[in-house]
Amino acid sequence: MTPYRAVIGLAGHVDHGKTLLIKALTGITTARAHEQAIGMTQDLGFAHFDDGQGNTIGVIDVPGHERYIRNMVAGLWSLDLVLLVIAADEGWMPMTGDHLRLLKAMGVPRLLVCINKCDLVSPDELLLLEESLLERVMDESGMVPDIVSVSAKTGENMAALHAAIVRQLADLPASQAAREQGAPRRSREEASPRLYVDRVFTANGTGTVLTGTLQQGCLKVGDKLRLYPADREVQVRSLQAYHQSVDEIGAVCRVAVGLKKVPHKEVARGHCLTSTTGQCEAATHLIVQLCEVGGSIREQRNREVEVALGSWHGRARFVPIKDTRLARLIFASPIPCFFGQPLAIIRHGSSELLHGARIVWCGDIHPARRKALHALLSELPDELEHYNPATLQLGLNGYVLASRFDQQPEQVTPLGDWLLDNCWLAKSRDQLLATLKSEPLSAVELATRFGISLPVTQALLQQLKSEQLIRLHHDKWQPGSGESEDDLGEEAQLVLKVVRDQGKEGYEPGKLGPGGVELDPFITRKLPAALQQGLLQKGALQKQLRNLARLKYLVQLDGPIYYDAALYNQMVAAVLAGQQVGDLIDMASLKEITGLSRKYAIPFCLRMEMDGWVRREENERRVLRLPQTQDEMEPA
Repeated sequence: MTPYRAVIGLAGHVDHGKTLLIKALTGITTARAHEQAIGMTQDLGFAHFDDGQGNTIGVIDVPGHERYIRNMVAGLWSLDLVLLVIAADEGWMPMTGDHLRLLKAMGVPRLLVCINKCDLVSPDELLLLEESLLERVMDESGMVPDIVSVSAKTGENMAALHAAIVRQLADLPASQAAREQGAPRRSREEASPRLYVDRVFTANGTGTVLTGTLQQGCLKVGDKLRLYPADREVQVRSLQAYHQSVDEIGAVCRVAVGLKKVPHKEVARGHCLTSTTGQCEAATHLIVQLCEVGGSIREQRNREVEVALGSWHGRARFVPIKDTRLARLIFASPIPCFFGQPLAIIRHGSSELLHGARIVWCGDIHPARRKALHALLSELPDELEHYNPATLQLGLNGYVLASRFDQQPEQVTPLGDWLLDNCWLAKSRDQLLATLKSEPLSAVELATRFGISLPVTQALLQQLKSEQLIRLHHDKWQPGSGESEDDLGEEAQLVLKVVRDQGKEGYEPGKLGPGGVELDPFITRKLPAALQQGLLQKGALQKQLRNLARLKYLVQLDGPIYYDAALYNQMVAAVLAGQQVGDLIDMASLKEITGLSRKYAIPFCLRMEMDGWVRREENERRVLRLPQTQDEMEPA
């Protein structure tokens, strides 16, 4: 048989003997000293045992008292099997039902009913209790559980309980091969690591240590992971599993993780440790799909509730979405969560479970798009294990990162790093072309206007450019083919920006230092250090300026002074506006029209003469020709 690791939990009414049962099963007392003194488990307790076949089984003792139901959820979220413990002398109690409903809401996959304290009742009473419990559990959960009667105090039938646990978990190696978010079948150890923190402390020589159940994936000493909700990178310094130091450990297992250089105060219960591919999100808004509790979905108005998910619990505002099984949860601060994750919605200030739910959307969404999103979410299947949430993004936005799918879905077109819905692509191309025909715009302006991600907008523009439908000119996209500014190298683009930023003052290259190295402090402030090596120390600035002038991005005036070509053409058009061929223009009028000082007006006039617009006659310029089309404004 393939070895496995598993974690089980014990739930049940207070004082039904869970802690003593764990000691009889594992030899470990999970209750802390103060809990033993009051005879009540208040927080999670941990133990483990070897099943005799080389498999280590972790055990979590969850509180039974209603005041600690939130702590109970923290222990339930990652379990492979739950033992619902019921005392033979007390039988079914109100909290037993609450716990069973919570188990169902949290999606616990396996249930074993353990009747404890069987030494306190007669065999006939025990038989009747077994029959009634079987019927009740089936009615409330839909599950058909095994039932084992034991006495943790005397040890009676503990071997049978041990065997029943091992038998229930025997199919784990096969059942763990499940699809995760559209990926091929893989074991839980092959998935991205996921660990919700339930305890944090500081250890001498180790620093900050967090503990939790590694629900999936593997951890190794030296791994770089992400800690949410802060979304900060952390590195694994040490690992322990069941009090043994290890270099690597896989799911499902109780682990203690030492982190490098992470202050103790920056980690708390409810935080989540995962990898960059774990798709954890830190969200203040969630949309959840409500599950039935007690046979029906309860209608609740907009109100404050308590939410428990993973090892986190806290308050949220509960907003039902009309005519759906959906609701919005709004939190005061970000919480770490995953698509499809189960959670419990509890009445504020009590132990009453209002709803079990599954997360179907992480993050807020603009009110104008909510209706479309709700329609998509209402069509989700009840079983989300095999559903890829990227399908929602594709349906809502029309595009999604290609890396979110292992197999390309139908009716999409790959474009760079993205997959684009075919209908959305055709519509978006038409909208972009129609808009640019009436008004040149930058990629940022187009992305903002149409609400499309900037990287996707840029990919669409590049596609249109490759088809010679548009080109980039003066930082704006416009219809047409020909030279496109984004084809320039990074150095050339930066130099072009420097010249444009100078406006009518133009750019006048500084003097050259020893060895012909450009020392102009203005240009060195503008260019990143990485480019100064290639552009300045090799004396390449003059070459870039001359090349940009050759490509007609710049115009060189006497001096030399470099102007942006578009600015030069605008000033030429302004000077010639209202003139006729043969008219004379005096220098004073030209300076007034262009707004240039004498320093720049004379080189400007010389360039107009060189381009054949005017001819100098003493102190005036005679108009030789007028621009007929925009193309004629291009400098010679």
